[in-house]
Amino acid sequence: MKLKAVGVLIFSVSLVVVSSPWLEALAQNPYPQPTKDGRERIRRVGTCPTGYVGKGNFCEALHGDAPRAYPKVKGAAFPSGSFASGDYCKSFR
Repeated sequence: MKLKAVGVLIFSVSLVVVSSPWLEALAQNPYPQPTKDGRERIRRVGTCPTGYVGKGNFCEALHGDAPRAYPKVKGAAFPSGSFASGDYCKSFR
């Protein structure tokens, strides 16, 4: 009986260890993530774009209808309909 419980415990611990890198990668997603109140939150990689405020490691939109911002890609042009704002590309809307 004890041997079975130890086996289940080892399996549970290994499952947590295996899934940890996946969760960390998900938390560092460079694309906008919605907050509970409907605003956008992006990972901070420098100066936040206009209409966003810095909160720790994130830039969070001041309003729910703020234009989306995406991180700049070195050596690439901005997507059509966007402009530079801080260290990000921001859509015109």
